[in-house]
Amino acid sequence: MPIKIGYWVFTLLFTGFYAYSVFGYVTDYGYWASEYERLGYPAYMVGVMIPVKLAGIVAILARRPIWLAQLAYAGFFYHLLLATNAHFQLGEGATVLPLVLLAFVISSWATQNGAREQHAAYAPTWR
Repeated sequence: MPIKIGYWVFTLLFTGFYAYSVFGYVTDYGYWASEYERLGYPAYMVGVMIPVKLAGIVAILARRPIWLAQLAYAGFFYHLLLATNAHFQLGEGATVLPLVLLAFVISSWATQNGAREQHAAYAPTWR
C-alpha cells in the first residue's frame, strides 16, 4: 500500500506541474517564448511543447498502451535534464525545481509496477 500511495503522490505532483506549465504556455505565450530564447532554445518550442506535454500527461495517467507511457516517462526525464542543464549553464539557481521534478519522475517510474495492474517491462517490480 505505501508504494501505491507514493506512486500516486509522485505522479500527480509532476503531472500537475506539467499541466500547470501548459496552462502558462497557453495563457502567456509571449513570456514563455522569451524565456525559452533566454535559455538558448528557439521560441517556437513553446508551441511544440503544449501538445507534447499534454500527450505525455495523458499517456502516463492512462497507461494504454504501456509502451507509450514509458516513452512519456523518457520524454519527461530528458526534458528535465535539459532544463536543469540550461539553467545551470546560465549560472542560475533555478536548477532546483527541475531536479525536484526529475526526482518525482524517477520515483513515479520506479514505483509504477507496484501500484498499477499492468506492469511495464523495464521498471522495477515491488512486492
